[in-house]
Amino acid sequence: MTIPAQIRKPVPETEVEGGKKTILIYSPDLNFCFSLSMLFQDRYNVITTTSIGSVDKFVADYSADLVLIDAVPSDKLLERIDLLKQIKQDLPMILLYVYNARDVELDKAIRAHVSAVFYKPFEVSAVSQRIQDLLTPRP
Repeated sequence: MTIPAQIRKPVPETEVEGGKKTILIYSPDLNFCFSLSMLFQDRYNVITTTSIGSVDKFVADYSADLVLIDAVPSDKLLERIDLLKQIKQDLPMILLYVYNARDVELDKAIRAHVSAVFYKPFEVSAVSQRIQDLLTPRP
C-alpha cells in the first residue's frame, strides 16, 4: 500500500545521544531493521533505513561510526561500498547475506572492501562482539 504524498508525514530528524557511537543499519526488511535496532539501542545510537539510496546521506549527515548492511551481494553493492568509503575512508562496515557458492569471486571482492562478513543465519553474539571490537578505540 502506497501512502499518497499529500498525507505522508515528514520523517523526523534522528537525534543521537552524545557519548555513544552511532550504528547505521540498512536492510530492505523493516522487521529485520527493527530487530537489530532493539538488540543494539542500549549500547549505541542506532539509525535504520530500508532505502539503500539513503545510506550515504546518513553516513555523511549523522557521522555514522559503523554501517551494518543486509543486502544481496552484487556489483552495485560493491560500488555502494566504495562510495561510502569515499565519504568516510575509515568507516567500518559489516555485511550480512546468504552465502552463494556461485558468487565466490564477488564474495572475495566484497570481503576485501569491508571489515567483516557474516553469512545468514548468523550468531547475534558474534556480530555484536565484532561491532564492539570495531568501535573500541585502540590504545
